[in-house]
Amino acid sequence: ANGEVKVIAEGVKPNDLAVTKDGFILFTQTGTSQVIRINPANGEVTVVDTGITKPNGIALSNDGGTLAVSDYGGTHTWTFRVNPGGTLDAKMPTMPMRLPIDPEGEFKAKEPPPYIQVAKGDGMAVDRIGRYYVTSELGVQIFDPTGRPCGVLPKVDPGQPLTTCMLAGPDHSTLYIAHGTKIYSRKLTVDRNK
Repeated sequence: ANGEVKVIAEGVKPNDLAVTKDGFILFTQTGTSQVIRINPANGEVTVVDTGITKPNGIALSNDGGTLAVSDYGGTHTWTFRVNPGGTLDAKMPTMPMRLPIDPEGEFKAKEPPPYIQVAKGDGMAVDRIGRYYVTSELGVQIFDPTGRPCGVLPKVDPGQPLTTCMLAGPDHSTLYIAHGTKIYSRKLTVDRNK
């Protein structure tokens, strides 16, 4: 490493990105509803998925075999199988996002409340035991490695957006959250035995 800065691709509008074990760059391009792959060897840019309303956050599972993509304009986080060469298949709406209640909606007795049908899934991270953390309109939504909901860390300030999160520190056990004009941290338990 000589500190040289190298342009890998031009003319793209990446939102978030992930890099596969074999070095392929996968990123979301929210405005065009695309997930894109860049071959780092030759800079070739390839659209590998379309159809997610507003693909936003992106993260690889710890083994690199699953790619998760949050949907800012939908109700799920989507997963794909990652193949050698950064190709994707087996697309599924896997992680059902909890939705905010619509305060303007019609409330009826003995029926669930009306929900806003957009979770605003944004940035995401994966802890060392495979749980996914996805920022959303309600807070940070947590899913187990199979996509089952585990809980929600509510927003500190409901009037401010959550835009991204990441794990850092010893054992990647501190969750950092970008929330409006502030950054918060929260210590997590990421040990399988606790």
